[in-house]
Amino acid sequence: MKTYFTQHRILIWLIIILLIVNISAIITILYSINARNEYRDLKQFPSGKEYTGSHGVRSFIDSMKLDESQHQHFRTTKHKFYREAKKITGQMHDKRVAFINELASEKPDTLRIQEIAQEIGSLHAELKYQTYKHFIEMKSVCKKEQKKILTQHFKSMLFDDPFLPEKKRHGKVKKMPHHPR
Repeated sequence: MKTYFTQHRILIWLIIILLIVNISAIITILYSINARNEYRDLKQFPSGKEYTGSHGVRSFIDSMKLDESQHQHFRTTKHKFYREAKKITGQMHDKRVAFINELASEKPDTLRIQEIAQEIGSLHAELKYQTYKHFIEMKSVCKKEQKKILTQHFKSMLFDDPFLPEKKRHGKVKKMPHHPR
């Protein structure tokens, strides 16, 4: 008899523990859904259109103080630029893979490596040209003060090159005398 009550008590405790675990899981799921909805609400613009950019882009737009028509123009321009940039960077990636494959081959062809390097350089130049066009397109709808902020943002992107020395990366560029070669 005693074992029956002991087993019964153990089963009751197991049921209570499982009930607590299930309730905790349900509360966690509901909290997660609520947090996700709050996050989505924070990403809404006053017009109701969802903002899909990163925090950096959001602070950029806030600092620019864009009106709705400017914002729409920036958004359209950005999507157009990213489509072009994605295509070019994809081609650059393919060229880099070809470059590495040629380097890794048994007998690398110096001329082929040079050709691929030039193709990568041409694609990089095209990407910079697309960036220029994007900047000019964005600048065309800016007011005077917004143009200054836009220029500062583009400068900060240029100085964010990991291959630049630390001083140059943060815009502290010293003019060096030109030495002819």
